[in-house]
Amino acid sequence: MWKIDVDKEKCTGCNECVEGCPGEVYELIDNVATAVNIDECHGCHTCEELCEPDAITVEEE
Repeated sequence: MWKIDVDKEKCTGCNECVEGCPGEVYELIDNVATAVNIDECHGCHTCEELCEPDAITVEEE
């Protein structure tokens, strides 16, 4: 199981995590990345790598 944290203050709504996530975990809601399918997270950290402002962290629970 993975814990996903999106810092809404840092998120620019660039959509990179939405497009790049192989598990389709994210959606943009009100122009902010939101983890809506957390159970689909593979723990690959692709979203962290794609996030330029470092708004996303993924940790193992």
